[in-house]
Amino acid sequence: MLHRLTLLITGSILVGLSNDAAIAQETPQVAFSNINPGTVEPMLGNMKILQSTAPATLSVNVPSELAAQVSILSPSLVEGASDDPEGTTQVGYLNFGGNSLSSDGQNNTANLPTGNTDLEVRMRVERPVAFTPGNYNYRLTLSVTVTPP
Repeated sequence: MLHRLTLLITGSILVGLSNDAAIAQETPQVAFSNINPGTVEPMLGNMKILQSTAPATLSVNVPSELAAQVSILSPSLVEGASDDPEGTTQVGYLNFGGNSLSSDGQNNTANLPTGNTDLEVRMRVERPVAFTPGNYNYRLTLSVTVTPP
């Protein structure tokens, strides 16, 4: 049984502050492209674990006029044959360049380089009881915050 990993890309723009009022400035935007969903399957022999067997991949372009940070958040169940019970652990993983981020620790944010960067996203969900057979849709969120350098 194959399961798809849904990527939700979110972003926020931090603008300069002056006299306690935000000053909106037109700035170039971070752009995402080549978004390919990953595949999530039960771990062989352990129906309590769903994990990525193929990563979701995407490219991000950060203009040289911006500084950007990316964060990965824990996966969340969108729909499935059964809800995640109490005690379920959900972890998202993001790899790019020499960076390996994980949503379950303090290492969940890193600076993005300017230019094009390829990202790989994986996930793992472990329940205290076996998954009920059926289809599951998890959302994994990447958050990009940009500031003028």
